[in-house]
Amino acid sequence: MTTPATTRHAVILFHFADRIKAELLMASRLLGAVLALSEEQRAGGGKVFLEYLKGLEHEINLGSTQIHDPEMVRVKTVLTGLLGMADSGMYQEMQEHLTWMVTVMTTFAQRGLEFLMKEKVM
Repeated sequence: MTTPATTRHAVILFHFADRIKAELLMASRLLGAVLALSEEQRAGGGKVFLEYLKGLEHEINLGSTQIHDPEMVRVKTVLTGLLGMADSGMYQEMQEHLTWMVTVMTTFAQRGLEFLMKEKVM
């Protein structure tokens, strides 16, 4: 997994990873809300959730232009799968994938932060 080599790279890594992590946490909360909906409400809630995931896809694509790591390719691939699952109403199976993505982004952010602290920038 990516380890920053410069202060600039560490700041970018931390910024994008933390931003994506926050969006993933929101997606996880929205998924919980969709799962709590009644069957007739779930169709509408699912559409809103799907649109949120599409916005998250743009954030992840932007982040992957700055975080050059094979794990980002996996994150993008998993999100593509989640989009398909959300479109098909397969909400029950999605949480563990979101949790894995949060873990990856947390690790990226932590590496950036550790570098900045080691360099006494923070």
